[in-house]
Amino acid sequence: MQLKLEQVARTYGDQTVFSGVSLDLNSGERLALIGENGSGKTTLLRLMAGLEAPDSGTVTLEGRAALLEQQDADLAGSLLSAVTPPELRRAGAAFQWASAALSEQSEAALNAFASAEETYRHLGGYDFPARAAGVLAALGLNPDAWAAQLSGGQARRLMLARLLLAPAEVYLLDEPTNHLDAPSVAWLETWIRQSPAAFVLASHDRAFLDAVATRTAELERGHLSVYSGNYTAAMREKAALREAQEREFGAYRRKRAALDEERRRQTSKGAVGENRRRARDNDKFLSSFKTGRAQQVHSSRARAMQKQIDRLDDAGVEKPFDDRRTLHLDLPPTALGPLEVLTLRDLTVERAGQAVLRGVNLTLRRGERVALTGPNGGGKSSLLGAVLGRLSYHGRLQLGHGLSLAWAGQHGEELPGLDTLKDALLNANTALSLHQLYAVLAGLGLPADPSTPVASLSGGQRTRLSLARLSVTRAQLLLLDEPTNHLDLRAIEALEEVLLGFPGTLLFASHDRHLVEHVATRRLWIEGGRVEGGQVSELE
Repeated sequence: MQLKLEQVARTYGDQTVFSGVSLDLNSGERLALIGENGSGKTTLLRLMAGLEAPDSGTVTLEGRAALLEQQDADLAGSLLSAVTPPELRRAGAAFQWASAALSEQSEAALNAFASAEETYRHLGGYDFPARAAGVLAALGLNPDAWAAQLSGGQARRLMLARLLLAPAEVYLLDEPTNHLDAPSVAWLETWIRQSPAAFVLASHDRAFLDAVATRTAELERGHLSVYSGNYTAAMREKAALREAQEREFGAYRRKRAALDEERRRQTSKGAVGENRRRARDNDKFLSSFKTGRAQQVHSSRARAMQKQIDRLDDAGVEKPFDDRRTLHLDLPPTALGPLEVLTLRDLTVERAGQAVLRGVNLTLRRGERVALTGPNGGGKSSLLGAVLGRLSYHGRLQLGHGLSLAWAGQHGEELPGLDTLKDALLNANTALSLHQLYAVLAGLGLPADPSTPVASLSGGQRTRLSLARLSVTRAQLLLLDEPTNHLDLRAIEALEEVLLGFPGTLLFASHDRHLVEHVATRRLWIEGGRVEGGQVSELE
């Protein structure tokens, strides 16, 4: 057993993040760790890595753990140097020093060289440059580049490469597929499946978790539930358990209601007094006796009913948690709009005077949901930027007559100028009532006050605000750039439901393979400044 957690709890101030967490992890197991943003996944990973101590319970780790965190680390030097493990770097320096000292031709120098060479060889020093170059290339990085010149996404991939090249028995990966394109994700999945190590994978990428996970653990409302199988299998198991819980709770409520009704009836009968005026004088004593006896019987039965109710309540049948994450508002239907929504002919798109897309031809018709896919830097965001009029272009770009358009960027770029939550929602749909505003905010876990400044929102809240705007928009065309960024799994599934129910036309760029597979009616592959299109089924 590589990792064992027993009744682990973590608190910050007076807030309990989680408690009673118990888990065993063996070599070769790959555990998917899921949960809402803020549920404590990153904290739990840090406890597993030994970077934080639990407030109660124990964490036992056999061997070494390597943790990939979400925040960037300090990176310097060449990429090859940045991914070299510190112990290998020290062993390499000692080997070089011992090699140079051989000129002394002494027995001590020879022994020092033999020891340094053995250590260097044991740590894989001879083949490390080739292995490192392969990992870096698979993640789209040049080993000869300099870390200081990398973009944020490239730096994130470098951190992942460094972790994968570090010797460890347990790998703890926090959002490992962030900033990876499809080929890099496919390579990472293969690498993980072939590794003999144990893995804990905190991710919102459903397709990735389905491809690699052998078990799934969900942090929910401070407790950890473990299910067998990958993400999809785990959610089926969870749904079955919830259905059983709903049946059990329904039976409990029906039985309790029947017992409570009988208790009230017996209590009412026991409270009925004697009507002495109806009894003859010689029968008054008998009447009083019978009445008192009846009151005792009914009161006893009422107490017996209450005891049954108490025992039923003590059994601890819990009400299933009602997770509201989708919106069902009574909104007027959207006007159909033009049949041909977008036409592109021989389109060239430029950034900073340089062409990033050439010869793009596309016809987008009403009701289509088209996904833009391809490697990072291929031009997906540039195509969306041209349609929005944010980038210069040559060629023909024509939107349908009278078309209304809404969009959402990767980082909420559509939100500047919208000061409050109310402003942002009314900008998406001016017909929303105050009651509907409150319903939207509550349904998506946003601050309840519509006057809350947009500037005060976290990254995840800003993305949920974009989701809220998409849920209420009356636009006929939606343009979305990586809409699942910063969303947890439940919010992603809510987004998927919103997009599937959207009556208009959708053009979106995404690396989320599950979202593309379930939402898109057509997929365009953008790479090297060119666009290739086809049906989703043809490109799987």
